[in-house]
Amino acid sequence: MVGEPALKILTEADIAKVIELRSAGASWKEIGDDIGAPRQTVRSAWRRHNGGKTRGAINARAKVTGITPDSDLVDPAELWQDVIEKQARRADKIIRQRAAQQIKVSGTAPFAIAFLSDLHLGSADTDYRAVRQDAEIIRDTDGLYAMFTGDGLNNWIIGKLQRLQRDEILTFDSELQLLANWLGIIKGKLLAVCSGNHENWTKVLSGFDLIREKLRGVKCLYDPNEVVFDLTWGKNSLAFKVRHSWRFSSIYNATHGIETGWERGGVKFDVGIGAHTHIATVCRPFYRHGKKRLAVLTGTYKMDDPFGREIGAAVSQGRGCGALLFYPDGRTLFFDELETCADFLKWLRK
Repeated sequence: MVGEPALKILTEADIAKVIELRSAGASWKEIGDDIGAPRQTVRSAWRRHNGGKTRGAINARAKVTGITPDSDLVDPAELWQDVIEKQARRADKIIRQRAAQQIKVSGTAPFAIAFLSDLHLGSADTDYRAVRQDAEIIRDTDGLYAMFTGDGLNNWIIGKLQRLQRDEILTFDSELQLLANWLGIIKGKLLAVCSGNHENWTKVLSGFDLIREKLRGVKCLYDPNEVVFDLTWGKNSLAFKVRHSWRFSSIYNATHGIETGWERGGVKFDVGIGAHTHIATVCRPFYRHGKKRLAVLTGTYKMDDPFGREIGAAVSQGRGCGALLFYPDGRTLFFDELETCADFLKWLRK
């Protein structure tokens, strides 16, 4: 036909352009002019695309430009690579938690470690004077270190427990400020920290780990659930497992959960540290494979526990702080009261 372009072999790009323009309602001439091909060639390309038809399908198609259901899909190859790398990092962390963590105390003088737990800041029944005094003793006593096993504040933010906030003497915000200040007193002596159920409620509800945030910049071992490490001094070494609460606790034996955890918890420790029960501050030796192990349970700083009385729990005995003293030759001595341990340690280190 006069005025039409010469015969042209259409490329894949040309065919795609024909389909795009014809679907949008363009005429054969407009399409031919756009790609530089005769109308007959254009119609033939469209007919092959449209099952042999040149009419009827134009208005059945619509062009969609924008975000579609597939827009946020990630290339599966990228997904596999991402999850493999993340799992490898997680596996490396678990290996380091279980087998490679170490705390080494240098020197030849005796030292001690205080075990702090269950402050329950915010409660009207917490012995705040004792909480601060013990922290200052740790700070001011050479050779005295600390581990914290959680429940530093009440944090009544979950479910039906929110009603308990009505009887608190501190707001949520003030609880957090006081906890941060308390951690600041002992931060230079902290060796290991794990969270308690009261702190972990924030993580459960929001994914935010408030204890980790408060410990930023502090050089200590930390995990929300449990810390496993070897404590070494001189030629001596003891394996520790530190948790806030242990399974298989018993009303007949305060440290039963820790002792049973030796068989069922996957870690053959020498010293197990626990808290949570508010029963008392005690240390009980137990024997496995011919070796003496220690189960250390700390009490609470609460002088009275209305919630405990509500659910029928026993009255707490002993403060939420005990201490284990370590001699250079490997011997250990437990104190259920921190001030006496500090006095004795000072005397030994003279």
